Amino acid sequence: MRCNGLRVAAVCGVCALMMAAELAADWREAEPFRRGAIEGRQFDYNTESFLHRFTFEPGPALGQGGRPARDGIFGTAGSSRSDELYTRQDVQVTAGSDGPVHFRYRYRRYEDFDGRYDRNLVGVGARLNEQWLATLYGDVEGAKENIDVQTELAWADNAGNRFRAALVAPDVAFDGKQDNAVYERQPYTYYLEGARRFEGATVYGFTNYNDYLRLRDNERDFTYRYDQARAGLGVDVSLSDRLEGSLEAEGLYTTRRLDDRDGEFEDSRLRRRHGQITAELRHDYRADLDLWGGARYFRLSERDRRPADDDRLDRQERIERMVYAGVTWHLSDNLRFAPGVFINQADVREREDGEDDDEDGLYGKLTLPLQITVDGNTGGYVTLNPTARLHRAAFGGGNIQVDLPF
Repeated sequence: MRCNGLRVAAVCGVCALMMAAELAADWREAEPFRRGAIEGRQFDYNTESFLHRFTFEPGPALGQGGRPARDGIFGTAGSSRSDELYTRQDVQVTAGSDGPVHFRYRYRRYEDFDGRYDRNLVGVGARLNEQWLATLYGDVEGAKENIDVQTELAWADNAGNRFRAALVAPDVAFDGKQDNAVYERQPYTYYLEGARRFEGATVYGFTNYNDYLRLRDNERDFTYRYDQARAGLGVDVSLSDRLEGSLEAEGLYTTRRLDDRDGEFEDSRLRRRHGQITAELRHDYRADLDLWGGARYFRLSERDRRPADDDRLDRQERIERMVYAGVTWHLSDNLRFAPGVFINQADVREREDGEDDDEDGLYGKLTLPLQITVDGNTGGYVTLNPTARLHRAAFGGGNIQVDLPF
């Protein structure tokens, strides 16, 4: 399906406002097409998967959306199953930022609905003036044919307003070095993100569009078609001297088609839609105690039709509604304790290999994170977060969070 400019704008606009149409999107970085997505997701979701992922991120969940990416090491890892970790890692290092030319390294490990992935960006850039910065990156991999080229143009002022645009050309640098799989239509990724500050409020958001591609694999004998649009919009508002509120909404739309010619794959027509909205309040109750709580609505719809297999339709329809609340005690200058309770109602309707597997229920978790400041100058901390399931007497997974700005 080819898209003109009007359709691109319409899809991105709808995604930004969808509340029931990413764990959802990566708001801070472009997410281009990667060939590993052809293999499909290499892990399954159960009724607790997104509850685990949400509780393994720092709490409160919102309030930092308008902050730009920083140099440092940031990440989280938690045991979501006996044989599975949810992980997110970010590393950014900038050298020469005081001069007209800078070198930057970014590493990103994350996951989306297509699976886990890594991006390893090495770049050089130039400051055009006090507000504008241009950078050229390569996403470096061992296989040269998989190297992406990414160009960025960023603007920021002293008031905290910012804007960044990126264009990514997946696999373009050395694609001619391999003959087994070639793009009959070269993909591109268009990414925008930024923040605008007003008196007492910050509005921020992103869009990521992977335009239509067609990949022909001669060795494995299939043709693959794909396009995707993602977007998100958020706002942080100061409601009073001690009360803040935040609202975030995001959405995703994906279509992909695989036409197999007696190779190792089945014919497939996948359509994926995702949307979620999160609202949160944070109250500075007293000098040593903060209160926070919120609600989240989450929806994921996947329909995978297999026309070569008697028109079989595999599907997943997932709706989750969560409420959560917690407190943050400032025990000392270097210790914070932030227990939270998360209650999630999940309704999952699945059909796989012709068999129904529906589940629904109420699930809860207690988190007991202890935040330890390890660098007083930068505010860097490490958090140890044991958790417990509330819907049954069981350990909910161990979690460690790292926030170490340079």
